[in-house]
Amino acid sequence: MNVADPGAPGSAHWRIPMPRESPETTEDLSQPPIRRYAGPIVDCHTHVRTPEEARLLLAVAEAFGVRVVCGVVDLEGMAALVAALGDRFRPIVWVDHGLIGRPERFARESVGRILAARNLGAVAAKFWYSPRFVAETGFSIDSPALAPVLEALAELGMAALVHIADPDTWFAEYYADRARYGTKAEHFDRLERALDRHPDLKVLGAHFGGHPEDLAHLGRLLERYPNYAIDSSATKWVARELGRKPAESRRFVVRWAERILFGTDLVAFPEAVPDDYASRYWAHRWMWEGEGPRPSPVPDPSAPWPEGARVHGLALPEEVLAKLYTANARRFLGVET
Repeated sequence: MNVADPGAPGSAHWRIPMPRESPETTEDLSQPPIRRYAGPIVDCHTHVRTPEEARLLLAVAEAFGVRVVCGVVDLEGMAALVAALGDRFRPIVWVDHGLIGRPERFARESVGRILAARNLGAVAAKFWYSPRFVAETGFSIDSPALAPVLEALAELGMAALVHIADPDTWFAEYYADRARYGTKAEHFDRLERALDRHPDLKVLGAHFGGHPEDLAHLGRLLERYPNYAIDSSATKWVARELGRKPAESRRFVVRWAERILFGTDLVAFPEAVPDDYASRYWAHRWMWEGEGPRPSPVPDPSAPWPEGARVHGLALPEEVLAKLYTANARRFLGVET
């Protein structure tokens, strides 16, 4: 069985960019809305393919204080990116699941690609286990064929960047067929089985661990698994859900300040203009450093506020910002600025 991975770089999912978003905003997106934090920032979760596409992303990132960008990329494109972008870029290798129908070969070739990626400076490997992918393939983070791959990552000191779940609204709409897609809790059960089996593996949960709707659940995972951390990527989803409950969100981020890494999930694409990237960085800097709600430059049809999308500033303490933006990436991923 050769399964096409719709989340992989180069797939249709990647080649066709989302329709251009043109929010009506009076905000100046050429610079951050606030600069309470003046140190370097690491964006630990982006997606890139070529140096040409990545250069605009890095230029916008630099304007917002981002010194290093970690980008998910196929092994085949990694060397060119590393050579062209230098110390501004650290790769995250995409794990190709096209051979999961042949488990031994999948494990062997995946380990080989991870070793090659490590030699090029890769800090992590990316695994995309959206409910639709799991439904189509029957393969997930706890599949036995993946165990040698996760063991290799642990031995190399690399992290596994894992997409394990989608928004609650998607489970209510797109994944309503529970017999086919399972429940959100079942997907997290798979994650916990993998965490139990691989206590020495650093696991980074993409998109606020896939559950910004339920911070109590995330707290339990972080409490139980010291090798688990989460990133702040999926800007629209994370800003919406943390903004629904700003006081609780602030308490959570302060409590788990050493286990949350800054990331945007930005995808570099050839038709991009600066605001495509700046809008996300603007939203993040206001969310972490600002105080109170402001109109968001990122349109969000699911926003809870009747007046339109808002991003709610959590006014995090300076010592928390330093961990979120830089120190955690250094400790968890080995990224230096």
